[in-house]
Order: sequence, then structure tokens, then C-alpha cells
Amino acid sequence: HGFYNGTYARFGDPQATVTIHDRPDFHARSHYDIRNILDSEGMEDTFLLIDEKTPELDAIWLVKPTSYSRAEEEDEQPGDVIHHPGETFTLWHGHIRTADVPTLAVIWSIGCGDLTETLYSEDYHPYDPHDPQDRPINLTIDWADPQVAGSEWGHAYLTATSGSEVEWSTDIALRQEFSPEPPAVARLTAEAARESGLRQYWSYQERIIPPGGSVSLTAPYDTESPIWPIGFPDDDPSEPAMASGARFRADRRPSQDELLLISTTQQRAQENVLQAKCRRVELQKAGDR
Repeated sequence: HGFYNGTYARFGDPQATVTIHDRPDFHARSHYDIRNILDSEGMEDTFLLIDEKTPELDAIWLVKPTSYSRAEEEDEQPGDVIHHPGETFTLWHGHIRTADVPTLAVIWSIGCGDLTETLYSEDYHPYDPHDPQDRPINLTIDWADPQVAGSEWGHAYLTATSGSEVEWSTDIALRQEFSPEPPAVARLTAEAARESGLRQYWSYQERIIPPGGSVSLTAPYDTESPIWPIGFPDDDPSEPAMASGARFRADRRPSQDELLLISTTQQRAQENVLQAKCRRVELQKAGDR
């Protein structure tokens, strides 16, 4: 349920999806050994691990690539890390509350902090790769709370038609909400937002698109809209796992690499939303101290 809520899967466009594999050859092996096995198989990216403590702690492990671990060695200062005999590198991995994994993975991907910085701030310093981390990283955010889902945390990325479904503004006060300041901002019309299960929200635009053209936008979910199912789909077999019927094409949130392939307008809008999430995480952590 935690991962479902943390990805906003209720709204039909999860910000992250996972495929679960049960590898018997991984049972009883260390994370260091699993990392080496996957590297040898050509799977060198970040991966998640479920272990016997997941049900108890509601947390899963995020294991960084070997390349990340080796890069950290270059900045390592005396006393930062505990090294263990027989290990050729220090594996960096974090035990994270399940619901927080999607958001942390996204904001880390844009350079808003990283696993190392977060572990140090959670008092895991010096870092010991063998530490069970029984105090998982926790953003203390209730992802099932409608007020959270309807804030900048929960945004749909979509494409709509200029003129009939999108309204524009060049008001200086609205433009100054963004950095750098755009020449214009746009949002769904009230009718289009209501019929799509979204709320109106001004998005960064590099230029005004003529009527009939496609506009890339972001908008918060309207958590009270009848479009969206309520509850976790497994609670009721008749409940759809994902909503259908929203008017606009929802664009899957891209990975960092894919950001290079989308329009600069949409990239700027996504970066503004992710930076807002980044600021919320920093404020949340400061308030918890």
C-alpha cells in the first residue's frame, strides 16, 4: 500500500513502477554480493531489495550502482566510512520507508541531495555498509492524505489543446513565480480541469502556442473528483487498479535520461515542479529536527 500511495497510482499515472523478481540465488546473500552478481549480468543500475524486515519496518533497500559507490570514494574524508576486509569498494545503499522511495528517487535524479547526504543527515555517519539501518529514512509525509496529493507533490504531466482547453497569461506576478521568469504561463480551463479530474495550475511556457496547437502542462490532481478510484485496488476485486476516463493524455514522468528527449518547455515545467518537491523535502527535514 505504501508504494501505491507514494507513486500516486490511484490517479492512473504512477510516477514509478517496479517489477518484483524472486531470485532464489539471492537468498541469504549480502547486498554487496547481489550488487556484484547483477553487475556481472549487465544490470548496473540502481535496484530495490525487499528483505525479511520489510513487513516489520515498512521499508525497502535502495542499492546504488557500483559507479556511484566508486565516485563517493573520491570525495571520502577520513572517518566518513567504515571499510570491511575483502570488499573492493564500499557499497552505498539506504533503507527507506516504502512510500518515500518514488519521491526520493525522483528528486535525487535532478541533483536535489543524494543518498550519501541523506544518510549523513540521518546520523548514519560514519557510514557503515553493514549497518542494518533499523531507523529507515522517513519523510514523515502521509501520501494517502488528499491535501498532500492535491499539492505540488501530486502532479499530472499532460498535453492539451491551446485555445479550447488551455488559457494563457503574461501577468508579471504569475511569471515571477518561476525561475527563470518565462514569457508566459498557461493552465487548463476550468471546464477542462474539472472533466480531467485535475485542478487549475499555472505552468511555465517558453512561448504562447497558437490555437489548435499542443501544449505541455502540469496540474495537481483533484482528489475529490469522481474520476479517480478510492482505496487500494486489492481491497476490492471490482475496483479498477487505475483510473480511466481522464480527457487528456497523461505523459509518463520521464527518467533523467529521457528528459533530454522531450521538449524544453515540458522539461522546464517538470523541473519547476520537481524543484518545488525538493524544497518541500528540505523544509520537512528541517521541521523534524
